[in-house]
Formats: sequence, structure tokens, C-alpha cells
Amino acid sequence: MQLHNRKFVSGLLAMVLVVAAGAAAATSSNTPSSEVIQGAATDASKNAAQEGSRNVGLVIGGGVAAIASGGQTVGGTGMRRFALPGQGQTGLAGASQPAWNAWVAYSRSDVAFNFAPRQSSGNIEVGLVGVDYTLANRVIVGVAVAGDRSRIGLNFNGGNLSGSGWTIAPYIGVPLNRNWALDATIGLGRTSTDINSGGGTGTYRSERTIGSVGSTYRTSMGNWQLSGRGALLFANDRLGAYTLSNGTFIPDGTVNVTQLRLGGQAGYNFGGVVPYVGLTYVHDINRPTQQPVAGQSAANDRDAWTPTIGIRFNSGGSLYGGIQYSSEQSRSEVKNNQWLFNLGLRF
Repeated sequence: MQLHNRKFVSGLLAMVLVVAAGAAAATSSNTPSSEVIQGAATDASKNAAQEGSRNVGLVIGGGVAAIASGGQTVGGTGMRRFALPGQGQTGLAGASQPAWNAWVAYSRSDVAFNFAPRQSSGNIEVGLVGVDYTLANRVIVGVAVAGDRSRIGLNFNGGNLSGSGWTIAPYIGVPLNRNWALDATIGLGRTSTDINSGGGTGTYRSERTIGSVGSTYRTSMGNWQLSGRGALLFANDRLGAYTLSNGTFIPDGTVNVTQLRLGGQAGYNFGGVVPYVGLTYVHDINRPTQQPVAGQSAANDRDAWTPTIGIRFNSGGSLYGGIQYSSEQSRSEVKNNQWLFNLGLRF
């Protein structure tokens, strides 16, 4: 009897050990490895940096293009500088032409990355303040200060990214004649981002360099205002290394984006109010490539079309402004819909 009891207890103990081992193995298999967590956090950081810098660069670069470009006057009020892309005018600084121009702008972009293993969505907001001066030779020099904020949900693992940063960007506009103008800007900035990914939290910082060079052609046919533009946009983000609260080390990295943009725009002058439409072709010359995840490959589209619609106004005096909506198309896994507002004052 005693021997039988011993065998029963031994058998029961063995069963308990087997069940415990199975439970531990199941728990281990459901817990992401440090390599998986590291890969997810790295991809999320790079995607967020790419979208953030691209949106900041587009808002600043588009404004500088408008400042530099020449063309017909809206509402017969003379020179108009910073405005939404396609809005700026240029003239000689003098007694009848205010040399100083101050402006503010705000944009909100709803963004998404629909590659399932790295699916994310959220918004990026950019606020800008700037001032420029028209020299006697019509060259315009100025500086813009941008603040940006990103809120991105990492839908693939329930995490999120929350970042904020700033950028200072001097710019120059050189009207060549009545129709043609050149523009250039370069900006330096920093960003701090809080991340929650794979059960760990952390904070990383990055340094940003953005810039653009472009040329704009502008003409008119009666009340119609027509323009074309070619530009090269670049952005470089240097992401700092950090360690998540669960002990996972995330190494530093670099994100480089170079983009060619070719577009046109047509507006109709109703006397100080100009509704317009536009279309821009976008080609990514260089950008991060999303590597395959769990056997799935991302589209990594390099080409897109961006239709634009908006309205700009001039008060008949020193005040001007506008509102614009654009939506990037033809990228199967990328969404970027943007609202852009601006208001300026010449003095």
C-alpha cells in the first residue's frame, strides 16, 4: 500500500512538472524576443522621423517658393510674399512697396502606414513663424522658425509615439525676371520622442537637417494665373540610441530622404480672392526601405501624385492669407492628407 502511494505521488508530481513546463514554454513563445522588440521600435522610429521631417520640409519649402516667385498682382495691391504654394508675389522694395513681411502658418497632416506588420496611423502638426526682407536688388532674405508635434499610434503592437521638436530655417528668394524665380532654404532642428512599444517605454532624441532648392515659373492669361515648379527636397535625421524600460537596447540610426517634386497650378482671380487647383508628381530618389517582416514584403512605392485645392485672399492692403488641402495618392500603403493655413502682413 505504501509503495502504491509513493508511485501515485511520483506520477502526480511528474504530471505537474510537465504541465508547468508546457505553460512556461507557451508563455515564452508568446513573449516577443528582444530582437523582435528592437526591430519594431527601430522601424517605428525611422518611419516617424521620415514623415515628420518630410512634412516640416514641405511646409517651409513651399512657403519659400511662394515668397521668391514673381507674377501678376492679385487685387491690384502690389507685392505679396509668403503664402501658400502658388500665392506669393514679388516686387521692388521701395516707398510704395513694403520691404518687411511677417507671417504665420499651421499645417496638420493625417498620416498612415498600412503595411500590416508595421501598421501605424496618426497626425503631424507644424506651426511656423517667419519674417523676411526684400533688398534693393529684389533678393529676399528671411528666417522661419517651426515647431512640430507628432502623435502616432503603433497599431501593430498597441504602442504609440509622441514627439515634439523645432527647426530654424534661413531662406533666400531670387526673382530672375517677371516670370522666373529661384529659392533655397536649409534648416537645423532637434526632436524628442517618447515611445511605447513591445511592452517597454523610452525616450530618444534626434537631430534634423532639412533643405530644398527650387525654381518657379509664373504667368497669367487674363484672370487666369498659371504656375509650374520643380524642386528638390532633402531631409536627414540622426536618431540617438536609447534603452527601453524592459531592457531592450535600440541602437542609433540615420534616416535620409531625397525627393523630386514637379507640379503645376491654375487659379482664377475674382478680385482679391483666388481659388485654385494643382497637381504635383513626387519621386523618392532616396528614402528608407521597409525590410520584410514575418515573411511579408512592403510595397515601398517611390512615386506618387498629389492633387491640391485651395483658396487665397488679399485684403487690398497689407493682409493676405489662404487655406489649402492636399492628398497624396498612388502609394498603396502610405497615406498623407494635409490641411495648410497661413496669414501674413507686409509692413
